[in-house]
Amino acid sequence: MGDDRYSNIRISDAERDLAMTALGEHLSTGRLELGEYEVRCTRVIAARTRADLEALFTDLPEPHPDLSAAVLPGKKVAKSKKKNQPATTPLVTTMETIGGLAVLLGIPGAILATIFAGMWWLFIPVVVVFIVTTSIADSAKKSTSKG
Repeated sequence: MGDDRYSNIRISDAERDLAMTALGEHLSTGRLELGEYEVRCTRVIAARTRADLEALFTDLPEPHPDLSAAVLPGKKVAKSKKKNQPATTPLVTTMETIGGLAVLLGIPGAILATIFAGMWWLFIPVVVVFIVTTSIADSAKKSTSKG
């Protein structure tokens, strides 16, 4: 996936966010099951180098996080602009973040609430928040790519 010279370069929070977003897309398309998604998201949070993140996507098709900014000092890598790729707006970023947090925090919270208080119905708002935020983000992406 990546150049071995860059595999030990440390990554930023922005690159971790890109990885989370890409994993969310794989979850929403059914390439990842919820349990595996949670494991990979935990590994994204713990990732320190490009190699740590790249290892999470070796068995997945695009999208992958853009790690071209994590390069050796003094070297610049030209970013390739993909045609027909919608622009990311603050709305899209916010909705994707809220949807990701709903899954990452809501599912374990609902499990605990079910175990300790019998509040099984908490799964419903978690799923609804995820679906609504994903729909809003997708609509915003489509509207920015049209105009």
